Amino acid sequence: MNFNLLKGKIKEKAYTQKDISEQIGISLQSFNSKINGKRRFTLDEVVSICKILKIEDPNQIFFNQ
Repeated sequence: MNFNLLKGKIKEKAYTQKDISEQIGISLQSFNSKINGKRRFTLDEVVSICKILKIEDPNQIFFNQ
C-alpha cells in the first residue's frame, strides 16, 4: 500500500483524516492505524475511500507493494 499517496490524495481533495474516517464509518484512531500501516483497510473501506476521493485506479494506492 502506498500510504504517502493516499495521504496526499486526502490533502489534495481538502479532506482531513477525521473527515474520511467519519464518512467510511470507523473511528479516527482506527483510520490512523490503517493509514500508518498497523492494520489493513477492508475492501468495503477501500471502495468507500475511492468514491469519496474520486480515485479511479485504486491499484496504485491500495494494491501496490
